[in-house]
Amino acid sequence: MGGSERRRSQRILFTSKAQLRYGDELSLEAKVDTRNISLHGMFLETDIRIPLDTACIIEIQLSGATSKMNFRAQGIVQRHDLNGMAVVFTLLDPDSYLHILNLVKLHAAEKGH
Repeated sequence: MGGSERRRSQRILFTSKAQLRYGDELSLEAKVDTRNISLHGMFLETDIRIPLDTACIIEIQLSGATSKMNFRAQGIVQRHDLNGMAVVFTLLDPDSYLHILNLVKLHAAEKGH
């Protein structure tokens, strides 16, 4: 099996969506590419732009072929661009931290092969 074939079989793809709550019961749903999640924050693909420095709560549901993960974080909207906005995490519970850490390791291993 060639190197590229081995990489293809090791990839684990997740479809993701995030629910972001902010202000007085305002919320939005956005797409999340798991490659855009780090231990420090994440990028949300959305047409909606929440003002910079807005505090929010993010709930993320990751669904793979055979598993599901949910995690929750508190954050602040840090930047906007044409495709969406970035949120910096300000608080992660231990379980959410471990889920994100595993995603980061997964993507690092994928890039290293």
